[in-house]
Amino acid sequence: MIFNFAISFFYLISIRSHILKRTIPNEISLEKKNGVQKISVIIPARNEELNIGKILSALLNQTVQPDEIIVINDDSSDKTAKIVETYSRVDNRVKLVNLKEDPPEDWIGKSWALWNGVHNSDGDLLIFLDADVEPEKEAIGILLSKYNKLGGMISVWPYQRFERFYEHLGFTANLLTVYCSKNFRFRNLKPAGAFGPVIVTSRKDYFETGGHKVIKNTVLEDLKFGRMYLENGKNVSNFLGNGFLKFRMYPGGILQLFEGHTKNMSAGSITGGVLNFIVAFIWMAGFYSSIFWMFDSLSHFFVYTGMVLVIYILSKPLGDYSWYDYVFYPLHFLFFLLIFVVSTFKTLFMRKVSWRGRVIRV
Repeated sequence: MIFNFAISFFYLISIRSHILKRTIPNEISLEKKNGVQKISVIIPARNEELNIGKILSALLNQTVQPDEIIVINDDSSDKTAKIVETYSRVDNRVKLVNLKEDPPEDWIGKSWALWNGVHNSDGDLLIFLDADVEPEKEAIGILLSKYNKLGGMISVWPYQRFERFYEHLGFTANLLTVYCSKNFRFRNLKPAGAFGPVIVTSRKDYFETGGHKVIKNTVLEDLKFGRMYLENGKNVSNFLGNGFLKFRMYPGGILQLFEGHTKNMSAGSITGGVLNFIVAFIWMAGFYSSIFWMFDSLSHFFVYTGMVLVIYILSKPLGDYSWYDYVFYPLHFLFFLLIFVVSTFKTLFMRKVSWRGRVIRV
């Protein structure tokens, strides 16, 4: 248990300086500079009728306005395209690019959509946003200020928002994604990669590194994308959304949530390296061991109470979690164990996973 508390403290320290804060106007200018003349926002969308209207409305209400918003309709079977067309008739900065067929055999859908999005854009600065991201009106300004200061690649893991109870079941996966991904620098250590929901980069850097064509057949395109920049000597800076950038990940129901996490959880477990995996394993083992003997004695119950407090502190920067998420954390961890077992089976033995009606080879 001591190791668990120590690792938790280390994780908290590592993210402390990576939480997005409101930009102070006289602290850093929001003017376009560093070669930025035009901002292109690119959104991959496959069956996103529940999300696409919200993100387009938010983008058209930004303090710093994008010059174009390109939605790549990835052969959707719902009303995604019609909703985008409605917005494009009102504002000609909104552009729809329709992909009528599945991606080529050696491409993964999201990478294929983003690759096509870049080739249909004109911006010097590219902002890739998942369709479920919900940016506050200052979001693009904050991202621009970070890019002006740091250059390279900026990525953000958004603050998670919930509307239905089942969505809370992604709690443990969220903890692991943020704290065990090794995406936050501690001292001079380089991050393992980047987060996928929000990525900012220059057009110049994108094509110098090869863009999504280099990582076209990987499920973990976000981590590989960031690593590709690092291998090419470019800076990668990762942040937490802190309310300025939120998302509601799986509005389509518990099966969508299960499928989404199963898709990449096993493959992502070792991406931060062997040492990082061992540290994360010890950390997780502390939580799981506390579940099995929490009522064994009074002293163990106090340890369980300590775990509740640790989980509460860890989760505060990540999403709108409630008291029952902390008190009944064993349910979240047991649900995650099921996800991990299924993900491992599909990754190692079936060599394929499913996502949004497509089979992906891994």
